[in-house]
Amino acid sequence: MRGLAEACRVFKAPVTGGNVSLYNQNPEGAIEPTPTVAMVGRIEKPEHITTQWFKQEGDIIILLGDAVDYGDPLLGLGGSAYLKTVHGWKTGTPPRCDLVKEKALQDAVRGWIRSGAVNSAHDCSEGGLAVALAECCISQLVARDTPRLIGAQVDLSAAAAPVASASGKDGSAALSPDGAAAVRLDALLFGETQSRIVISTSAHQAAKILAQARILEISATKLGVVGGSKLQIKTAAGELSWEVPELHDLWAHSIARAMK
Repeated sequence: MRGLAEACRVFKAPVTGGNVSLYNQNPEGAIEPTPTVAMVGRIEKPEHITTQWFKQEGDIIILLGDAVDYGDPLLGLGGSAYLKTVHGWKTGTPPRCDLVKEKALQDAVRGWIRSGAVNSAHDCSEGGLAVALAECCISQLVARDTPRLIGAQVDLSAAAAPVASASGKDGSAALSPDGAAAVRLDALLFGETQSRIVISTSAHQAAKILAQARILEISATKLGVVGGSKLQIKTAAGELSWEVPELHDLWAHSIARAMK
């Protein structure tokens, strides 16, 4: 509650309502506590409504914010969806949030949206950067149950340093010879470092955004380009590739499969 109140003061944002379900049960045990916050925002012009999916082939993909928070010993993996889904662990200090930095990022993105420079914008939250990129490729419906799928070619090898050594025995990130945190591949792809937004824009607007981001002291990295039928992510450890229709099938039908 104190954290919510602090964020509301920084953003001057009122919470209009909400619900907290702490003690839900099913026959197999407890269901995760579920706090839900309801908020209302005002958008002056309909054309400023910016959705998360990629719009057109050839657009440039930019990551606003740091790929990994080097000041976080767990590199964004603490309390993450990856840690729970892949390893079955609910542990670790969640990623830290600098509210002043977050507000500066949000203000800048709103300004670029109002200028018409941003074609799509998607926050990096649950699941991290790889999941956000996948959702940008698969989440548009052009008609009921009819998706519009578009791929992307992304290069993360320059977004963060490659893994230099294994993690420490206590689960903290190992240190590379120069003292910087060695970035684990799972942290780069699925870490939930805060204050990150993936945007897409035209090549002409991309140059302007990258230049303005430097002036505003906002980290901005060109990740790749929209297009094709695959999501391809290049890293220092190799290249990962998924067919976009397969990603959409996993995303759209997982609940139905779980109910069977």
